[in-house]
Amino acid sequence: MWLIPIVVGWLWIPVCSHDKLKAAIDKANDLAFVATDADAPRRAYDVSHMQAIRMSESTEVLTRDASRTAPVFNYARIWEWWRAVEMIARAFEHAGGNAENHVPVHGRPDQWVLPRDKHPAIHRENRTGTIKQVQVYCGFPDVGELPEQTVPSGVWGRIFIASVFALGLQWATTGSAVITVVFTPTTGFGCRSGAYILYGTVSTMIWLALLLSSYLAHCAVMWCDGVPEAGFNSANLAKGLATFLRRLSIFAAGCSTLGIVLIGVFQFSNFYSTCYCNSSVLGRGSKAAYNIIDTRGFGHDQMKGGWIGGVVLAGGGVCVFLLFLHLILEPSRDTDRR
Repeated sequence: MWLIPIVVGWLWIPVCSHDKLKAAIDKANDLAFVATDADAPRRAYDVSHMQAIRMSESTEVLTRDASRTAPVFNYARIWEWWRAVEMIARAFEHAGGNAENHVPVHGRPDQWVLPRDKHPAIHRENRTGTIKQVQVYCGFPDVGELPEQTVPSGVWGRIFIASVFALGLQWATTGSAVITVVFTPTTGFGCRSGAYILYGTVSTMIWLALLLSSYLAHCAVMWCDGVPEAGFNSANLAKGLATFLRRLSIFAAGCSTLGIVLIGVFQFSNFYSTCYCNSSVLGRGSKAAYNIIDTRGFGHDQMKGGWIGGVVLAGGGVCVFLLFLHLILEPSRDTDRR
């Protein structure tokens, strides 16, 4: 059942391929202007080394997952994306404050050029200057200085909220399967419920390892300035651990996928129909285990309650996840609409 919200979520979230993203960036750079050492701005593509926006090549990122466009690889880009968003937001906030105080890019408030014909837009001359002036105007470091390397604020809160709902979906569907099997005769913890719990536990550990891998990769990028590429240091240690956890998690995710498929095959092929599994020896122990051959004397109300509870738990978890996804996704806006 957990596949339903995953598929629906991928359909709701706009996914852009590498070619479409590059085409959008090319279009933006064709329209954008960038500041230079001279007073007059130039088109971004006329100054190749100072494009407004560009895509990092696979050789410029720490892990290959960061350059893949599938939604499942967003974990590898969250830190750098969040830093970029905060940097742009601070730049607009700083520039907006200067504009409210009538401070032009190239000079003092007494040099502010008023708009013509009472047009509300800011005159273009107020936003024109050299690259160093634009850097200062937007609150960026001077050209050649290193930007502030910090963990983006607010990112941990968003990770926590997303993790709560993602893990809630994971364990609501997995837990419903466990509850259904546990209350089915022979009741108790057995092979079937144990397989589901193992699958949920491994999936949670994979999530944790990938999250830690992305954070270590982010730390390696922050610490790599002025650090030799070879040798034992904090940047190389973080890079090595990030690579190890990423590869281990991908391998474990492949095994987990194969495992959940085999669990379904075993379930429908009577693989679990053995004395050990049917007697719930795994949970009851060899002395307290038993097997029900004739279910006419068994209280079915308990089993029905477990099945109903499992369905409600899984369905409720799916509905809550879809509702959360619907609330956080903003509707697309038609910028051409007037």
